[in-house]
Amino acid sequence: MGNENVNRQTANKKSGDKGISLGELFYVIKKNWIVELAIILVITLAGVAYAKFFTKNYYVAKSDVIIKADIGGKEQQYNNTTLAERYMATISDVFTSDGTLSRVKVKGFDIKASDISVTTNEETLKMTVSCKGADEKAAKAKLAAVIDVVKEACEEKKADGTNKYFNADVTIERYDGYDGEPSVKVVSNKRKIAVIGGVASIVIAFLYALFMYLVIDKVSTSESVENVSGVRNLMTISREKFQGAGKKAPVQNVAVDLDLRKLSDTFIYMNDGNNKVYQIQSTLSGEGKTSVATNLAIALGGSQRKTLIIDCDFLKPSVHKIFKLHRELGITDYFKGEKTFDEIVKHTGKENVDLITCGDRIVNHTIFFTSSKFKALLEEAKEKYDFILLDAAPVKVTSDYINISPLADATLVVVGCDRISSRELAATFKELRSCDANVIGTVLNFCSVEKNRRYYYYYNAYTDRGEADSGSNQGK
Repeated sequence: MGNENVNRQTANKKSGDKGISLGELFYVIKKNWIVELAIILVITLAGVAYAKFFTKNYYVAKSDVIIKADIGGKEQQYNNTTLAERYMATISDVFTSDGTLSRVKVKGFDIKASDISVTTNEETLKMTVSCKGADEKAAKAKLAAVIDVVKEACEEKKADGTNKYFNADVTIERYDGYDGEPSVKVVSNKRKIAVIGGVASIVIAFLYALFMYLVIDKVSTSESVENVSGVRNLMTISREKFQGAGKKAPVQNVAVDLDLRKLSDTFIYMNDGNNKVYQIQSTLSGEGKTSVATNLAIALGGSQRKTLIIDCDFLKPSVHKIFKLHRELGITDYFKGEKTFDEIVKHTGKENVDLITCGDRIVNHTIFFTSSKFKALLEEAKEKYDFILLDAAPVKVTSDYINISPLADATLVVVGCDRISSRELAATFKELRSCDANVIGTVLNFCSVEKNRRYYYYYNAYTDRGEADSGSNQGK
């Protein structure tokens, strides 16, 4: 059953990490709306300015060209008409050929292929040729030159017999309309360029939001945590409180107990006698999970609740270092049947706070969390303690949470401010919920007072500033 859970969760990770949540993306868009609005306004205004001051109108002269066949009898009519259709398909390419352009340039016109447009109608054997010019006169003159050059080229091919379609009784005639002049219209790209600028600005603003969502965006406020996680942020911890005393131990300070009691009181309120086991989790190392677990235990102990911390992070155990205790005699010894529950419990020196360490290092530690022995350990702990805090390995580090989560009555997720992205946090919650974790809330750690002023509860940390910055021990 444990292997099935691991496989299922691994699959969820692979699919979840690659996917894009529209809800999360919308939140990032909402969060960065000022920058996105600025992008839209700047690019749109730039497009409008360019269209108004740097874009010139141009003129398009248009004339019909008739593909004409000399008709003898009915059979000849059919044959010549068919040849004319084929002639049309061929000649439409001649208008924009390099040879045509070269001849027109020889006549003194500055022209390129994009200046010429040809549309065909096979039913009427009529072609419509258009040509751009800087003004009306230039457009008409350039159009006449193009048609004349094409007619000359076709007659030459017909004369020398180099093309079977030109070697027929088929001719090309220009038809300018009833007034004898090609039609001319003024074309402006100003509106088109302005619209393109507006659309481009929206696309760029969206790409910016997508980039922030996938790469840059970091969770930095209580509001962002709550929007992404869907649960209440129970406490926000200021980075300014990580002063420490240069020692890896909880600071003995009355203020610590008073401030952290806001969180401990929440736990006490939720504890109806049955909810005793709490998993303390995080997404990555360095988010302050262990510091929260340790100081929360001290606050609970100060409220006269017997509290037990169980270090379940076999990859990076550190709770014993915080309390200056030895790692030996822990979960592994209990699992092997070499020691009893009471023999592996260590007294931390803090009021009503005890600790069970991991014990000896072992490669396949996962078997502990899937065994009946671990369940028995928790059951015995419930009989003797008011609260059991499981300092588990981060979600993105191991899959231990898959087996620990169902055994915990509730899970508290510690989120490091500016340490993880909204996408990473969302993936963490998705994975915890997929293994039936009862997530009761979050703690936002290492935060700026200014960003989270209205959410703040303060507490003093157990660690020095260097450890808070690096996340070497407390951040597991």
